[in-house]
Amino acid sequence: MMRTLRKKTRLVLFIALAGFLGLIFFQWGFNIMGIGEERETDIAKVDGIPVSYTEYLRFAQQKEMEYRGISMDDVWTLMIEEVMWQRLTQKEKFGVTDEEILMVIRNNPPREVLESEYFQDENGQFDYGKYLELLRAPQSRPWLLEYERNLRKELPREKLRSLLATLGWVSPYEDSMLIAAQTTRYDVTVLMLAYFRTRNLFTISEEDARTYYNSNRERFKRPESKILEYVFFERKPSQYDTTEAREAIEDVVARLEEGEDFLMVAQEVSDDSVVVREFEGETGLQPYLMEVYKRLKDGEVSDMIQGPHGYELIMRVSRGKLYHVQKNIDVSRMTLGDIYEKVMAFKETAHEIGFDSAASELDLQVRTTYPLRTDKITFPVRDTDGLAAFLKKAKRDEIGGPFGSMGGFYLFALDSVIPAVQPAFEEIVPQIEAMMDRDFVREKTDSIIHEYYDRLMSGATMEDIARDDSLIMYSSNTDATLDQMRMSVGDDFAGTIARLEPGQLSTPLIGEWAAYIVRCDAKRSVPFDSSMIPALQLKRQFRVQQLSMDIFEPEELEDKRDVFFE
Repeated sequence: MMRTLRKKTRLVLFIALAGFLGLIFFQWGFNIMGIGEERETDIAKVDGIPVSYTEYLRFAQQKEMEYRGISMDDVWTLMIEEVMWQRLTQKEKFGVTDEEILMVIRNNPPREVLESEYFQDENGQFDYGKYLELLRAPQSRPWLLEYERNLRKELPREKLRSLLATLGWVSPYEDSMLIAAQTTRYDVTVLMLAYFRTRNLFTISEEDARTYYNSNRERFKRPESKILEYVFFERKPSQYDTTEAREAIEDVVARLEEGEDFLMVAQEVSDDSVVVREFEGETGLQPYLMEVYKRLKDGEVSDMIQGPHGYELIMRVSRGKLYHVQKNIDVSRMTLGDIYEKVMAFKETAHEIGFDSAASELDLQVRTTYPLRTDKITFPVRDTDGLAAFLKKAKRDEIGGPFGSMGGFYLFALDSVIPAVQPAFEEIVPQIEAMMDRDFVREKTDSIIHEYYDRLMSGATMEDIARDDSLIMYSSNTDATLDQMRMSVGDDFAGTIARLEPGQLSTPLIGEWAAYIVRCDAKRSVPFDSSMIPALQLKRQFRVQQLSMDIFEPEELEDKRDVFFE
């Protein structure tokens, strides 16, 4: 009785909280970001397609029912994918006919029907006749309508997935190149001049540095930056959330005492999808669970266990096997509502008595950021564009936020402004010399490697150059494939070798860390074998993955979760 009452109470509280949030965002019109006055109703825009806050809440509730323990970040990702799926299926006009729906319903029973004991015959096999009776029964109409609705949504996506799979096709020419990269073996000789060796060939005088500084003054100019002060509201579970998780485990205990099956209850309510655990040895289970497991007899249920994520129960089934149910202590929407009230109370107080005084009155620590630039925000907030917008026009007594982060919410205020400045030469000599190093080393290396190349063209050998000059590094590589050389030295290096025939010499190759001249000494083919097939398969998989990323990654995404305190 009490368990049922608690469940109903939670439902009432959730509905009340949802109504409260709706009142805040749609009737009061609070602008909690402090950036503009326009009232927001959309939590996102995905390539121009708006997603209202109410649509997002419905979607989140649905996913929380489908996937126990799902994080809100995962819900957000799924929502973006859902919008992209809908847009793509509508754009490409992937439809489904009534005949296709009927065929699927007749020939593909849902998983819950396939796994139901009611639809099994005396041998434990699925009885198709019973399924047909279910389809003909008038009582099945609501269920069939729901099944049809889901099929009309999913079948176009299956067609699209099939199409995407075919787009992983690789042309015969590409296949031949992939095969050649594995079946063609090379013997090569390389002259390499590393940049770090070239660095010792020149010095940078003060006069050189001043000349470089005067010619590149814009590169050394420091743009305006600002320092913000901030307070942080930690997003952590409340006592209510702890009680909620503990009472959920107490509900499980009560159901077990009433005779319900442990495994069935665990599969229904556990926040951990792994409810059956099989293990070997002492290290196969977390120490705190192993300690409880050892004290149990087969078929015995433990007392409530407080684990790292919440409360747990286990039942020892046999040696090396147990059933497990877990209820996480998560931050509830009610707790988020409490945090929201604290944030708004701070903002109101700060507007009246000042940011620092409000923090002192509410016992919050004020910290400052490092100097921030609007074109380069690296502070750990989710909405860096929003923080850049606030930073750009921040004035005294203005408060920006809340800005969501991984662990909570930030509120910002302007602390100080560091104006743009052209630093004097004497202040930044090390920085100037570092830039000169990068520029001059590459130029010097390029000049020297071309001198080596000219000597080779005049009749000198690689061996002669390596023997006469200690700067150069001489090496030989035998029986190497293009794939191996690409992985060890890079694509440009492998591409250079692929163009060479035996006895040919490459022109100088200027790489990221060194310059090279390559000679192809030998080139031969080996038979294609089954060990080379995975490379062809990986190429197809990579192409499908890239296509999927290009298709389902929105070009423009407006993320307004901070506005709605999500």
